[in-house]
Amino acid sequence: SQLINDIRALFTRADKRQDPIDVNEMAFQALQILREQLNAHGVRTDLELANDLPLVMGHKGQLQEVMINLVQNAIDAMNDTKDGRRALRLRTERQGDNAIVVGIRDSGPGIDPAKLNSVFEAFFTTKSYGTGLGLAICRMIIERHGGQLSASSDGRNGALFEFVLPARSATVGK
Repeated sequence: SQLINDIRALFTRADKRQDPIDVNEMAFQALQILREQLNAHGVRTDLELANDLPLVMGHKGQLQEVMINLVQNAIDAMNDTKDGRRALRLRTERQGDNAIVVGIRDSGPGIDPAKLNSVFEAFFTTKSYGTGLGLAICRMIIERHGGQLSASSDGRNGALFEFVLPARSATVGK
């Protein structure tokens, strides 16, 4: 129900709450939420979290949903990858003094470069069971937080989804 409320808030603008968020904690929590699914699919996870990242201001539930959706998509993308070769890399890094980058890379077959611009369009999907709304909503959430969401792939060696969020001046732990 909280997820529905968080998504509803996107469209009603009723919830403009901005809280300080530790992106590393959010990344760790997303992997914990999906741990059983990662294990069931035989996905090895590599977590590379930068130290002393500044906080970001935002709606934690919405940003958490972006992270979960991107990890879930990565798991799905690796369904046809051989066992033992399924790897997900989630990293955070500082981009100058004013931004944080979160990257989620999978070892799946990748995305056709000709379709990369379309993956964020509403109702575009490569899944037989997908609605085509997940990435469109993710991009909307990131943009409403003053950031950018992008995808890259050579169409053969996995895909990388990255989002950049503006940082707050205070750092984690200070």
